[in-house]
Amino acid sequence: MAKSELLDEKIKAQEEKLKQLKAQRQAVLSREKAKEKQQARKDDTRRKILIGSCMLKITVEDDQARSKLLAQMDRYLTDPRDRQLFGLSVLDVQNSADLI
Repeated sequence: MAKSELLDEKIKAQEEKLKQLKAQRQAVLSREKAKEKQQARKDDTRRKILIGSCMLKITVEDDQARSKLLAQMDRYLTDPRDRQLFGLSVLDVQNSADLI
């Protein structure tokens, strides 16, 4: 076997190793991105819970704040199940279409 053929084989082996390393790097980057996305969802959920908890405390202590919040919720919520949680009347189909 000539030296050039031996070098060609070494080059091919190194190219294959490089290809494998690039695939490994891509897998690591994908896992990191998925982990960041999952953490962002957890953070968003926690923010919503904390805001909700704060608003509930405020509305228990302040009737005017409660009225304002319920008015906002009346404009915001369209799902009958969600509206029922706040004691809001169910919207008819025409009214809910106007909100969108």
